[in-house]
Amino acid sequence: MGNTLVTTQRIACGHTDRGQLRQTLLCDRLSQPTAEMAEALIVLQGQPLRLKQFADRDAGSPPPTSGDNGSRPVLLLAMAFVILFGYRCQTEGRARDEPVQPSDFVAAFEVALRSPQEFLQDLLALRAQVVPREKLIRLQPLVSEGEGVSPEMFSGPYGEILRNLAVFLRGAVECAQIYGEIRDSAAAGKIDAQQAARLLDGVESDQRRMLNAMGSGGNPEDDELEDGYR
Repeated sequence: MGNTLVTTQRIACGHTDRGQLRQTLLCDRLSQPTAEMAEALIVLQGQPLRLKQFADRDAGSPPPTSGDNGSRPVLLLAMAFVILFGYRCQTEGRARDEPVQPSDFVAAFEVALRSPQEFLQDLLALRAQVVPREKLIRLQPLVSEGEGVSPEMFSGPYGEILRNLAVFLRGAVECAQIYGEIRDSAAAGKIDAQQAARLLDGVESDQRRMLNAMGSGGNPEDDELEDGYR
C-alpha cells in the first residue's frame, strides 16, 4: 500500500517514467498474493497430520465441501496441484504414470499428501516465476472466479486445510501470471531488462523469503509437529 501511494505521488509530480511506473505497479501486485501464500503455509505447517488424514479418509465419507458443491472442488484442487508440481499416479511395478482421468488426479494428489513434510517443502520452495506458460494456461481455468476452486467451497473437519490449500494455489497462480507479465514487458522493452532479471532469477521463493521476514523460519521440519508426527 505504501509503495502504491509513493508511486501515485510520483505520477502527480511527473517524477517517474513509464517503464519505472510499470515495474513498480507489477511488483506491488506481487505483495498480496505472496502474503496470502505465506499465511496459508503457516496454517498448513501447523497441522501436517491433517493433510495425511485427509488423504487416508474413508472413500465413502461425505465430500468436505459446502452446499451442493459435491466432490468437484476436491477434484479441481487435486488437478491444480498435480499440474503445478507434476505429481504422478502410483502404480505397482511400474514407473509412475501421468494422470489422465479425474480419479487419477485425485489419487496422485493423495499420494503427495501422504508425505506431508515433502509436500509442504514443495509449497515452500515453489518459485512462481519459473512456472511454465503451458502449465499456467492449464491452471488458470481451475482457479478462475466463478468456475474454479475457491476457499469458501470447503467445510467440515478438513475444511481449514483445504481452504488454505486453495488460498495458496490461487496466490501461486496469480504470482505466476504477474511474473509472466514482467517477462513479457521486459522482452518488449517496457521495463528495464536488468531489473526484471533480478525479479525473475531469484533462487529463493517469495513465500519463503516472506516467512523468514515474519520470523516463521519457513521450514516445517524445524517445528514440533502435532501428535509427534514426522
